[in-house]
Amino acid sequence: MSLFHPYFLIIIFFLIIFSYQEVFRGKVDKKYLYYLGGFMILVAGFRDAGPDYGSYRAIYVYSDTVDYVSIIFKALHLESPQPVAIEWFYLLINKLMLNIFNAPFYMLTFVVALLAIFFKVRYIEDNTFYPFTYILFMFIPGFFVGECGQMRQNLGVFIVYFAVRFIKEKKLFYYLLCIYLAGGVHNVCYAFLPMYWIARIPVNKGIMLGAILASILMSPFEVYRVFGSFMDSIASDSVVVGGFNAYMEESVERLNGAIGIPEVMTAILTFFLFFFDTKLKEKYPYYEYHRNYALVGICFYFIFRNNPVFSSRLVGAFTGFGSFVIINSLYVVSSRTKGLVYGFIVFLFAFNFVVFSSFRNITAGRFTIDLYQNFLLP
Repeated sequence: MSLFHPYFLIIIFFLIIFSYQEVFRGKVDKKYLYYLGGFMILVAGFRDAGPDYGSYRAIYVYSDTVDYVSIIFKALHLESPQPVAIEWFYLLINKLMLNIFNAPFYMLTFVVALLAIFFKVRYIEDNTFYPFTYILFMFIPGFFVGECGQMRQNLGVFIVYFAVRFIKEKKLFYYLLCIYLAGGVHNVCYAFLPMYWIARIPVNKGIMLGAILASILMSPFEVYRVFGSFMDSIASDSVVVGGFNAYMEESVERLNGAIGIPEVMTAILTFFLFFFDTKLKEKYPYYEYHRNYALVGICFYFIFRNNPVFSSRLVGAFTGFGSFVIINSLYVVSSRTKGLVYGFIVFLFAFNFVVFSSFRNITAGRFTIDLYQNFLLP
């Protein structure tokens, strides 16, 4: 097992401390969430690490070869004067950083990390009483795959997560604007377009069970192929999916029916959806929106199971909502059950810590004490 760089261990240490306090001792002052978020921005933003780092640096150089007119045409979904291989909004951010500020690449990663963690923290503030526990639960592999890895999809997805507030406020225009901008960062975000309406659909346990069983039955038929080029565009960054798939242990044996980490996590999320559904509906505001998102993620997992790229990239974007179901269950249970649930959450974090450290990800991503470097922090 490789050893994480101390910066990551510092984040984990404070997450554990504040997580325990907010669950058992009372709400933690928001300023500590902002302080921790700021430190995470520095660690991810000024990193010289990540399995995809070279790919994104190549995109940065490529952005200088594309003219603004072509980017505008791409934004309007029109045929552009010259080919544009990257989503328009992310390409525009790159080009402005390079052309106007003549910024080194680490300033781009800083801006992307700043935006992503801003939207992440705002979403967490709006949707759970346990922000530190949620971040702790998602930190491995989320922080390394997202903020320090697939930073395009990570930014786009957290813009979409932030847009949940506009579903609550019934502001369709602002929701569509967020989807448009998020889709301009990564195509996968367009899959969230119908969620403004799907989030409001009344769902009970019978509907959930039927939807999951139907998805399992569809799994062998690879029905996702009917979406054609859209799915190809989602898979276009397969070079940066490797780290995540290595953690998930996608293999021939698993795709042929063996049980792996994704199946176990899907089963855990499904259990929480069914076991705590009634209490969460009664006591937690807007729980239904997250449940519907999580249900879509579970169904997508089985539908796309035969494709390791789709079953990680697309499904992961939805199942992040499922993590809120798990964390928010702490709010609706008795003190004794809360201790059991929290212990299980910490166990899952520790399990992910051990597994992620044992796989090649930590060294391939240069997240170890001897490989990680930062342009700002010592």
